[in-house]
Amino acid sequence: MALLLPDTLPTLQTVTGRFVLAPFTALDVEPLARLLARDEIWSQGFSDSEARPAGEAELMAFADRRFAGLQVFSVYQQLPLGQSRFVGTTGITEHDEWTERVKIGRTVLDPDFWGAKVNHEVKITLLDWLFSCGAGRVECDVDARNQRSLSSLARFGFTAEGTRRRSSRNVDGVWRDFVILSLLTEEWPELRPRALASLTGQMPAGLLAV
Repeated sequence: MALLLPDTLPTLQTVTGRFVLAPFTALDVEPLARLLARDEIWSQGFSDSEARPAGEAELMAFADRRFAGLQVFSVYQQLPLGQSRFVGTTGITEHDEWTERVKIGRTVLDPDFWGAKVNHEVKITLLDWLFSCGAGRVECDVDARNQRSLSSLARFGFTAEGTRRRSSRNVDGVWRDFVILSLLTEEWPELRPRALASLTGQMPAGLLAV
């Protein structure tokens, strides 16, 4: 099956119905900038290649620049009475139709939701969609210091293929290493039921309510 990604992203609902993935728009820049103001986001090595923006205007310009031209989803929590809450982003940073390769990234999630399997649930939805579009290989690069993401992806079934050393230089001149991870379409049918099962009973009651 050849990789065929649409020019316009669809709107996707996660398996529990708690979250929706919708195309990232200009209206999402401001809530994303508010998330990027959180110290926790930067503690995992987020975008050390650039100086951390200071103030609302710089944060909005940074978010707009970093997400421009990419196929990125905004993640929203579904709330009662038709309301929703912006939770973060995830999406596609590169793809190649000939090799059926898709690189995912730009994943930023509200720290209030860390540890609640939200990223796990969102990735199931994203992977389901990508493999249905003909992706043969889904890959991501993770800063070697980001143990939270590396552990999460390993539990999910991604294979760490190696470390690309001295890959990029921080704004302070220090070089960064990145771990390359991948998941193949042939692996997904076996891994998906395990990923779904791990959601059961793993989410705090306050986040289960919709």
